[in-house]
Amino acid sequence: MLITKLHTPEGVKDYLPEECALKSEIEKNVSRVFESFGYRRITSPTFEYNDVFANMGGVKDRRTYKFLDRDGSLLVLRPDMTPAIARIAATAYSEKDIPLRFSYIENMFRSNENYQGKLREFTQAGIELIGVNSIDADAEVLAVAIDSLLSAGVEDFKIDLGHAQFLSSIIEDADTDEKTKVLVQQNIINKNYAAVNELAEKIENENIRYILRELPFLIGGSSVIERVRGRVKDGAAAYALDYLSRLYGIMKGIGLSRYISFDLGVIGSMDYYTGIIFRGYAKGTGSSILDGGRYDNMVVKFGADMPAVGFSIKINDIMHTRIYSANQIEHILVVYSEDSRTAAFKLAEKLRAEGSIAELCINGGDTSDAKAKGINKIIYVDATGIREAE
Repeated sequence: MLITKLHTPEGVKDYLPEECALKSEIEKNVSRVFESFGYRRITSPTFEYNDVFANMGGVKDRRTYKFLDRDGSLLVLRPDMTPAIARIAATAYSEKDIPLRFSYIENMFRSNENYQGKLREFTQAGIELIGVNSIDADAEVLAVAIDSLLSAGVEDFKIDLGHAQFLSSIIEDADTDEKTKVLVQQNIINKNYAAVNELAEKIENENIRYILRELPFLIGGSSVIERVRGRVKDGAAAYALDYLSRLYGIMKGIGLSRYISFDLGVIGSMDYYTGIIFRGYAKGTGSSILDGGRYDNMVVKFGADMPAVGFSIKINDIMHTRIYSANQIEHILVVYSEDSRTAAFKLAEKLRAEGSIAELCINGGDTSDAKAKGINKIIYVDATGIREAE
């Protein structure tokens, strides 16, 4: 029998000191990057009216935590920051204020399935650039994303870049019935490429059949764009390919193209993503640690027609890519006798001012647990003076 007072519910967790230190370090460094690009920190309520998040095309309704207020209003724990920021932009700002640059670091709440091993309460950090629909805005957001991951200590990563209009246009232009188009889209989302290949046989257009069959392989460097460019003559799909090429050129010009790869198989919700879609993947991770894109139809749902682009970083997932090292910051234990207490306290203050962690040994000089606590130096203070343990 589970003794509930001794455990946390599934999907939530305690953070022990080492984890808290790592989490704080990542958040501080990422926040510093946001600020350096001019993104100002905002926050929103932990719970809001359900209408803020309902039918926004992002987090599915069944994955939100809902409850009733005393007056009967349906409330929801914040599952995502983008709709909340869209509400703030539409209600607190006007066109004269754009561009709006907002950043956040907040906890989100989603009812993830237990077998997925995902947290139900987790931390996201992100930005939103609102009011500008341009390739420069998209390039800036990608640059912030890359610098943020680097600042968080993630070095071996790639940003997979795609465009919502590429596949949506390909599917729309397919000379087949609407049911088949819907099935193609659903199977692409589910990455059931065997089913996609089978459905592609019903499409007469040879170029579209080729693209649908090649989707699992349209991932990699800029060469993947060239592989399909000759099969897309005009329309939204051709525009998407040209846009991605131009954007890649900008990233190359500022020295960040080595972090960019392409995934032409990404497909976004029709009422959410409207332009670029990107995902960040670190070596050794099976799922994305960063998600973003352009969603120009979001803010208008709150009454103000403002385009927007942004991303969110999964802080908890980044923590898993990092191994906390006590050597990053010198962690010192100051051991002292009763008659040298004042000198020990002063020494500890001096060490902290110099950037070290200085912990006073207040358990009678017992240092047996020093190594387990990540302490890498012990200093003794007594009547004979100050000396470092060998």
